[in-house]
Amino acid sequence: MFSLSPRFWIVLLTLGQVGQAENLTPPPSPGPDLSAHTVVVFNRADPDSQSLADTYAKARSIPPDRILGLDCPITEEITRAEFETKIRQPLDEIFVARGWLKRSETILPNPILGLPDNLPVQQAQENPIWIMVLMRGIPLKIAEDTTVLPPDALMVQLRPNAAAVDSELALLPLRGLPTYGLVSNPYFADKRIRPFTQFFANYLIMVCRLDAPTPEIVRRMIQDAVDTEKTELTGRAFFDIRTIEKKDDPYRMGDDWIEQASVLFQARGFDIEIDRKPEVASKWIPWDQIAFYAGWYTWNCEGPFELPTTRFRKGAIAYHIHSFSADTVRSETKNWVGPLLSHGVTATMGAVYEPYLRFTPDISLFVSGLLSGLTFAESAYQSQIALSWMVTFVGDPLYRPFPRNFYENLDAAQTAKSANLPWLRLRKARLLANSGSIAETRTAINLLLEDFPKNKIIMEGCGDIYRDLNERKDAAQLYEEELDLLGEKEGTDRLRLLMKLAEVFRRDDKTKAALEIYEKIAQEFPDANRGTGMGDRALSFASGEGISELPPALLAYKNAVEEAQLAAAVAKAAAQPPVQIKPEATAADQAAVLKAAGSRPATQDSATPPAPPQAPKPTTNSPTPP
Repeated sequence: MFSLSPRFWIVLLTLGQVGQAENLTPPPSPGPDLSAHTVVVFNRADPDSQSLADTYAKARSIPPDRILGLDCPITEEITRAEFETKIRQPLDEIFVARGWLKRSETILPNPILGLPDNLPVQQAQENPIWIMVLMRGIPLKIAEDTTVLPPDALMVQLRPNAAAVDSELALLPLRGLPTYGLVSNPYFADKRIRPFTQFFANYLIMVCRLDAPTPEIVRRMIQDAVDTEKTELTGRAFFDIRTIEKKDDPYRMGDDWIEQASVLFQARGFDIEIDRKPEVASKWIPWDQIAFYAGWYTWNCEGPFELPTTRFRKGAIAYHIHSFSADTVRSETKNWVGPLLSHGVTATMGAVYEPYLRFTPDISLFVSGLLSGLTFAESAYQSQIALSWMVTFVGDPLYRPFPRNFYENLDAAQTAKSANLPWLRLRKARLLANSGSIAETRTAINLLLEDFPKNKIIMEGCGDIYRDLNERKDAAQLYEEELDLLGEKEGTDRLRLLMKLAEVFRRDDKTKAALEIYEKIAQEFPDANRGTGMGDRALSFASGEGISELPPALLAYKNAVEEAQLAAAVAKAAAQPPVQIKPEATAADQAAVLKAAGSRPATQDSATPPAPPQAPKPTTNSPTPP
């Protein structure tokens, strides 16, 4: 579970394993100051909303005349009439009065997904507002209006007019669009990653929200984004896929997105871990120091995030695919967005109503944008194929987790003696390993161990690099040395190291040593031994090695498994299917909308778009959008 499969190295090789590590991270292409194109919107009826708006504006140097107050409901869900009269129309009037929106007549080719009709609309010309930030207090979602009657030609799955407030406001530059259905996103990165420009601003505004279960969490999100940009986002990347094997399964797309995202992070020198079990990652899996997480598929936040020992890094970004992951963003326990933010995440996203998988963010495109140096808003909107729909993006839209060339950040961290320096030095060593330079990698590791003696992050990270290079003896030595340094309260780190050490010994055919480590895990971490599958793995290993006499803890585990299997067989007949709070889309629905999305017409850019940020070498190819 912890070691990287050979397939990952094959993927990296196919991406182009040439050149030196120093060439892997080119600087992002320079772009306009997006804060100069940003407005902040708050709700006067909410006691904290204006204060939060002022805090954000100060943090991002946004002038007071770009802070806009509305009088609107404080509930998360509102009616279509409330949205029109309390939010959209007042903002439209402000934008027009200030000269921001000057529209002219035009024809949009097939803007409504699933309908072949061209549509006459009024489109903005030279719109200066590219980003809108909705502060906590602004409603989240618009309920379905049953009085709106879409045309019969539109397939049933694409008829809803319920939507995220953010996604509807994104189309403020256009007037004349129908209430029903989805609108094609011209900024969707179907061919390449690119910065936002004036051309796109005449079609849409990138709307994000700074919202969370409490105002204090919002303030923390704002500060964490600013602090992280002083160097860059550091830590580990974790991924949880369902391992859907059928290529024609409409849900396979979600796995592919997450898998591609993991390859991108690995190619950039991040330590990654992937859970490939069909169910959500175990509550007991020892994830820690999380910089990035992507996974699926459960209703409420669970798995390792249930435990306080699962820690996110400052600036962390996390996303869990689920039909109602953002049904509310103001609960610390319901769905995913609110709980993730409560656990320390800086930016996330989710669906307020059933979106269908194809119309949720393509996480591989999102990651590609982030790693190319783009903002959270740019990366998010390039990953989203349609607007006027169900997805909300929660976080500072101006946040750039990778704001500069990696080596500039490394130099700055060394000069400032930043706490992030060990992570950045480790990343450099992994980049060397990715480039195939084993001798240089070993030299870099030796230097790391000299510069950071007995540093647990460095020791484990260097052990991981050796493990992935199949230098198992060196990996095991570093894992064992770090285990000797750990205190009693560092259980998460100890469990993770024991799990890695067991796998290293197993692969190195050190049967006795591997069995001893498996026994330690069963003794010290019985819940994790069961929940992570390590106990089953140990039994399988012992059976394969012909070991009939198990040590005490593993024998007790084997007996417990057999008893549980018997009890499960008895209880199976009486089991009842779980009650769904809200109906979720069927596989047939997902397949139908996937087919409809595949025929989406491409938006024609009347001007030559700017050159996109260059992809890193040797991994030069971005994921191909479906």
